[in-house]
Amino acid sequence: MPEFLNKNMPYHGVTPHLVPFLPYIEKTDDSPLDGAWRPADSLLRPIDVAVIEGWLGECDGSHWCHSQSRKQRSKPAWVVDVKRRCVVAYKKGEYVALSYVWGPGCDTGSICLVKGNLEQLRQGGGLDKVGGLPRTIADAVRLVGELGVGYLWVDRLCIVQDDLEKGRQLMGMAGIYEGAYFTLVAAQSADASGPLSSRPLQRSRKGLWWGALLTLAPGVGLIGKRKEEGDTPWRRPVNNREAMNSHSIDLLRTVWFQRGWTFQEYLFSRRRVVFHNNTVNWECLCVSLHEHQQRLSSIATNTLLFSRLDHWPSFHRFARLSALFAPRFLTFAEDVHDAFSGAGNHFAVTFPGGLISGLPGGCFFDAALLWQPYSPMEKRHPSNQIQMGEEVLPSWSWLTYRGNVQSESWAAGWSYLATSQHEGGWQVFPTVHWEHSETKDSPRHPASSLETRTHIPDSEDWKESDGHYTHPSIPDTVFSRPIPLPRPHQPQPAVAQRSRYLHCTSKHTTWTLHPKAYHAFAGNCAILALLDQSGNLAGHLRLNTSESDIRHHIQPNPVDLIELSRGQAELQPQSSESAQTEKEERLDMLQRDLSFPFPVPLMEELKTRKAKEKELVLHPLADVFDEWSLPLWPEARNKGLYEFYNIMWIKWLDEEETVAERVAVGRIEKGAWEGRETVVRAVIIA
Repeated sequence: MPEFLNKNMPYHGVTPHLVPFLPYIEKTDDSPLDGAWRPADSLLRPIDVAVIEGWLGECDGSHWCHSQSRKQRSKPAWVVDVKRRCVVAYKKGEYVALSYVWGPGCDTGSICLVKGNLEQLRQGGGLDKVGGLPRTIADAVRLVGELGVGYLWVDRLCIVQDDLEKGRQLMGMAGIYEGAYFTLVAAQSADASGPLSSRPLQRSRKGLWWGALLTLAPGVGLIGKRKEEGDTPWRRPVNNREAMNSHSIDLLRTVWFQRGWTFQEYLFSRRRVVFHNNTVNWECLCVSLHEHQQRLSSIATNTLLFSRLDHWPSFHRFARLSALFAPRFLTFAEDVHDAFSGAGNHFAVTFPGGLISGLPGGCFFDAALLWQPYSPMEKRHPSNQIQMGEEVLPSWSWLTYRGNVQSESWAAGWSYLATSQHEGGWQVFPTVHWEHSETKDSPRHPASSLETRTHIPDSEDWKESDGHYTHPSIPDTVFSRPIPLPRPHQPQPAVAQRSRYLHCTSKHTTWTLHPKAYHAFAGNCAILALLDQSGNLAGHLRLNTSESDIRHHIQPNPVDLIELSRGQAELQPQSSESAQTEKEERLDMLQRDLSFPFPVPLMEELKTRKAKEKELVLHPLADVFDEWSLPLWPEARNKGLYEFYNIMWIKWLDEEETVAERVAVGRIEKGAWEGRETVVRAVIIA
């Protein structure tokens, strides 16, 4: 199960801030369930192919999702001709893209396109002559043929696996899925050997297909409609949103959704026919539908277009999508950049500073470096196929780890947004100039910008009103300040860069850790307190390990810290009433979930109602600023301007102490850091 699921969360266990980026949920409505609800576990009842045909027809005629495609940057080299059952060079025409779980490799008897069988597969009936066609792909070929589309694109048969062009085709997969007529999502099975659906696929009698129902008067249903079966183990959904929420959580739990490669396939596909959990659903840019719906959703399908991607540097969108990608599995860890390349190349275009090993560059880089785990993450280790030094999996990039990234730890990156949901006032001010390089000694390139607010040319048409800014190209978003926008006509599309090394000249010092570890308030990571020379709390570090694992292994020797940037956040005083409400809410959480990750002293304090009340910080960033929940945090600091330095705990990898790796990131109060003796030195982070 994906790690961002929790049975105590709303939306069937989905973390609330990820809801807008999950399947189905935002493209349905609360209209009553108007169809005859059928349980999907009735395996003998066929899935009606005509329903799928009706979805495509209505979207073609009413939604204009397919015709709204951007200029396709990548096109298939090969496609499967579903009528002739062979591989052909793609020239033009509609094709369907298949998204599925590959499973075992080409050496298990299943067919793959390689140089040695290319000519044979190009002959009519070649798929049948070569043999070994996986069941999922065979079912997809048949379904696409029934729907009247001429071609199917599937990576296994349309990318020559032992050709030098394979890398270029992999880099262009996002464009291939974006340009497809629709994407067929085979999430029913854990690998390609399983069926597209455990239920048979059949077409209903002529005239009884789903699209014809749209012309019926309200209240008129299918002729000969069967009564709902009384032995269904499912509760009948009250409305279409309940139905799609249920399907959404089912899809999230499939092996397909948890694989790294399927991330960009789903993200860039504009229309999807999704098979999973013995049912079939539809999702396009406008609506999501389940197979039992007899009428379209009440969403204004002729005007609404929904996209998970923006054409401007939306750090908020980047953070949420990255949090969805990070928990996904990859057979080969070194493929992580390729699997993220579709989204990565998009962000490389929209962020003027590009994307560097998964982090937005330029004026966004200092905030990007501050990512933290929500719970301990597993490091992705390259396979034996990769020689030492060839992999690009640096310790400072979130792509190197699999698990839960706390997307709010990037909140300083979207402080330019002025809407209420992005309040928090966390700002980052550059103090270090960062450069990156592919190897230790190769040419270096700027990664960051020391300008806190990049100069915006007058020609970019920013409009100011009451201290807020808007831009005509982004009319629905209000900004607290102008930001650099991508150039509308770049001669060469930007590509996400892959660098292993970061170079900087930064302030460095050693610090002794507090001998006790605490739980993070939000998450399950260990928090180590940093004390000043008087023994007062000066800051913290969030480790990529749990408190229980490090409890008796805290390093007694001083650790090496380097300065990353300067920051500040506005803290507002709270009333005693609001503090009591917050305390009661957290106590209620404790009573419902004894594993809720409070620092132990705070847990005891909350459980003891007679204890002296501790004023808790009420702030949008309370789950990110771990020091605020530590019992050592003075109540007097719960108001005013909190000024600090962002710091990184590093571990040296060489005896000369020039190359280091990231251990943890945290904050130290401004006065404590500036009052400490530091040395300015050059550091390379690998």
